[in-house]
Amino acid sequence: MVWLMSFPNGLLENRIIRGRFKSGDYIVMLQDKLAACMKLNYGQNFYFQEDNCSVHKAKIVKYFMTEHNVNVLQWPAKSPDLNIVEDIWKMLSDIEYNRRSFENIKELKSAILDALAYVQMNKMEAILDLYKGIRKRLCCVLCKQGNFYNK
Repeated sequence: MVWLMSFPNGLLENRIIRGRFKSGDYIVMLQDKLAACMKLNYGQNFYFQEDNCSVHKAKIVKYFMTEHNVNVLQWPAKSPDLNIVEDIWKMLSDIEYNRRSFENIKELKSAILDALAYVQMNKMEAILDLYKGIRKRLCCVLCKQGNFYNK
């Protein structure tokens, strides 16, 4: 599994996770990545957006967020039109799924890291545009009364 965090300045942070990912693992990763990166760049007053996977919604994770004064954006289920990371996954899949199949995990991991580096180096403007266009995306979803507009 690949965990990806995108910042409004266009930078990406990622972690490749092997095996089962539990709420305790997520908290360790948040301590390592979220607290340092977000608070350093955005101070105490920022909102963190994550999807609604069970690890993110575990009571222990909610407690961690509260204890560390992390404002978590309440997010509706199945809302890919508003999730910038979904667009970044599309960029990555366009690179990787047009290639060959992989013989082993090491080869796959290397290809994923290469794709992430490529996106970071060559698609930063596109990522910045996603952040600039979020207001328009929100308005489109509102006009569609919550229905998908990106089909």
